[in-house]
Amino acid sequence: MLPMSTAWPWSSPACATSGTEGKKKALGHRRRISISFALLAFLLFFCAILPAEADVIQAGRDVQSAIDSAQPGDMVLVMAGEANSFVVDRPLTIEGQGNPSVSAAMQKPAIKVLSDGVTISGFQIRGVAKDSTAKFSYYMQNPAAAANAGLDDANSAIVVKGNDVSIKNCSVFGAQVGLSAENVRGLTLQNTTMDGCDIGASILQSSEILVTACRLANCRKYGLDVEGSSDIEIYNNSVVGNTNGGILLKESEQGNVSGNLISQNTFGLALWTASHCQVRANSADHNEYGILVTDSSNYNNITDNVAEDNSRSDIVTGFGIGISLQENSSYNLLARNRATGNFNGLELSRGCQYNAVYSNNASDNRHGIRLNENRNNLIFGNNFYRNDINAYENQSLNIWNTSIGNYYSDYRGRDEDGDGIGEEPYALPGPESRSFLFPAAVESIPTTAVADGVVVISRKARSSPPKWSDSAIQDSFDPSAPPFQKEIKL
Repeated sequence: MLPMSTAWPWSSPACATSGTEGKKKALGHRRRISISFALLAFLLFFCAILPAEADVIQAGRDVQSAIDSAQPGDMVLVMAGEANSFVVDRPLTIEGQGNPSVSAAMQKPAIKVLSDGVTISGFQIRGVAKDSTAKFSYYMQNPAAAANAGLDDANSAIVVKGNDVSIKNCSVFGAQVGLSAENVRGLTLQNTTMDGCDIGASILQSSEILVTACRLANCRKYGLDVEGSSDIEIYNNSVVGNTNGGILLKESEQGNVSGNLISQNTFGLALWTASHCQVRANSADHNEYGILVTDSSNYNNITDNVAEDNSRSDIVTGFGIGISLQENSSYNLLARNRATGNFNGLELSRGCQYNAVYSNNASDNRHGIRLNENRNNLIFGNNFYRNDINAYENQSLNIWNTSIGNYYSDYRGRDEDGDGIGEEPYALPGPESRSFLFPAAVESIPTTAVADGVVVISRKARSSPPKWSDSAIQDSFDPSAPPFQKEIKL
């Protein structure tokens, strides 16, 4: 019998066997043939899923030349040292090795991304600060540039105009705007530092945004400014020492802000006219406002956050708010948060209605919870203890219990049946509520019921959103609309 050929490209001649050898050895050979065919099939499949003509291009200082010679899907490696600014106009991966540095110039970003499907990683970027005089001089000397640009454009270190773009493992220092993106879909900012900018990252009118494992620090306006956007994930970031705000979500919806460290900002996290946002398990300390929700309604859930030692002296010595709902913020949930060591642990102020404040712990604050000029909020099942004033209500008309009320460490009422619930109401300190400011039409007050450990809050649907300026006027309801219900587990 002729020898069988088994000369696979990765085999040595010694692997081949002939039919003149023993049966046991032949069986072993057939097993090797079977394994080889399986390995070949896997390698052919693996090769099939690789980019057809992807190359790795080494770039020196002139990164732009390497980009211009690259094909879509290629990787451009940029070595350590100083590199020139560049524009990415095709889907590439641009990877810095050894932290190469790139500098922006007046009205010229260090990196500009025009294409979809781009990944940038591993760069140190020096930005250009705001300088109105220098900008005016630049446009006077470059009239062609002025004709094609907005004169109010910020000096941005990174500009993103493409979809599905990732910026990873980079650092930006001293820019007017660290990263600017507008009208994009699918932007990832990961493990990146924005330090000493006016605004760390500005993301406008965009969707599918992910910001994670970043450090946003020492910015003069905002660490992260997200406006007019949706489907936003912001988690596990460090947001520290920003003069105005740490994180701002303005006129945005479906944001998920979780697991962030937010410290030493004026406004730590601010929702401004935002809706359908989840703010969960963040730690906010030494801010003027730890978490601020203003003019934001419709199912913002503020849960499981820690607001601790938010105490500064910019307004009043020791002033600082843990979690604050303000200015017509309605139909939101505050649950299972812990507020300690603040001036006001929890706060609802000016025209907030139909919010549920449940199962929070407020301790060692000047005020555990303070309500000012609100009505029809439900506050129950909370623990208020060791605060100078556990609960304070001013010119408000709210609901402070369902089947259970709240725990107050200074409660001195009687519990004659021993069920743990006092029979005498807790007297809230503060001016007597001026009920004539708040006409309590029966249909405007939510009803509550408890079934199987779930509190169900019901109300009739509105035909218009609440406004503080209209708070003395009878609320308007659409009687044909289905009732609203919200369930909260005890």
